[in-house]
Amino acid sequence: MSDHRDTDGALDAIRSSGGRITETKRSVIEILAAANEHLSAEAVTAVVHQTTPGVAPSTVYRILEELVRLKLVEHSHAGRGPVTYHLGTHDHGHLVCQECGLITEAEPELFETLTSLGLSRHGFVVDAHHFAVLGTCVSCASRLSR
Repeated sequence: MSDHRDTDGALDAIRSSGGRITETKRSVIEILAAANEHLSAEAVTAVVHQTTPGVAPSTVYRILEELVRLKLVEHSHAGRGPVTYHLGTHDHGHLVCQECGLITEAEPELFETLTSLGLSRHGFVVDAHHFAVLGTCVSCASRLSR
């Protein structure tokens, strides 16, 4: 995963790959860079519409697909919810609460045993970028145990 921690780094990477920078593409990158959470395509589209109401949702989806292909943005499958997107800033996996939907980024070391056993026992390489461990966050667990 390339390290594009800010909007300028991501835009430079698009230009370097021969891509074009559009107002909507810049907006999508800025939204993802400013987000404190992983966002669904629908959430990104809603924020884009605040400044550019005429942008079609399909345009946002195509931009997200391009950014994923360029490895500037990662998408994650977090259980029963929609696919979420975030600017690729560092390696991490995801812990997803099945009760409230909270997504917590987890350091790659948490998945080392799974990754090692997946390879040694099954010849399978685990991709932690798209990996989500489903469970229950501490808040929901305490509420459910009452």
